[in-house]
Amino acid sequence: MMPFSGGVGHLDNIALLISLAAAVLYLLMLGRGTSWWLSVAKTLSTSLLAIIAWRMGGPALLVAGLALSALGDLFLSRDGEKAFISGLVSFLVAHVAYIVLFASIGQGPAVLLSMPLMLAAMGLIAASLALLRIILRHVSGELRLPVMVYCAALVLMGLTAFATERSLLIAGAMMFVVSDAILAWEKFVEPVASPRKPPMRLAVWVLYYAAQVTFLLAFIPAGT
Repeated sequence: MMPFSGGVGHLDNIALLISLAAAVLYLLMLGRGTSWWLSVAKTLSTSLLAIIAWRMGGPALLVAGLALSALGDLFLSRDGEKAFISGLVSFLVAHVAYIVLFASIGQGPAVLLSMPLMLAAMGLIAASLALLRIILRHVSGELRLPVMVYCAALVLMGLTAFATERSLLIAGAMMFVVSDAILAWEKFVEPVASPRKPPMRLAVWVLYYAAQVTFLLAFIPAGT
């Protein structure tokens, strides 16, 4: 069963299948070094999600968040600190788009004072602060501020998702948060030769891609 009406032959279902195929292809190429084929596979997977959202009349901020994420994927698929910073900025702006989008449909900050959302919000904030404290011990001076700003945006994205009280959005936001947490640990904390790096990178991509697909389906339900 395809997520959108019209069956396998529907253009948006075809685009989603190609996106999934590109995501799997990227997984298969992980660990083989940087290449433009890897960059194309990674970027294509999220770019197609943005195109589907646009074609099916999704919110402009959803389209923007997915498109900026695709740009971030392109930067992060390349080597070097400059590419990393560019990717960080792209995802930061993507999170801002998601924050504004979720806030526009949420119940406001007051809803986070109710159980169990209060416990979830406190858990997210506490875990993020604990992880940030560890990561900051391992990053260079010029990266400390960008990492802190990005972490704040990521937490705020999670909190605004909680405030929507929509299970799909909350699930997607938490997958995104966990993916970025693993990525930060793998990049800054885990030893270079650690055997845990390959499975960590796999987990990062699977959770991240699943989060983006979840965001798409939360705003463009099956059968539309």
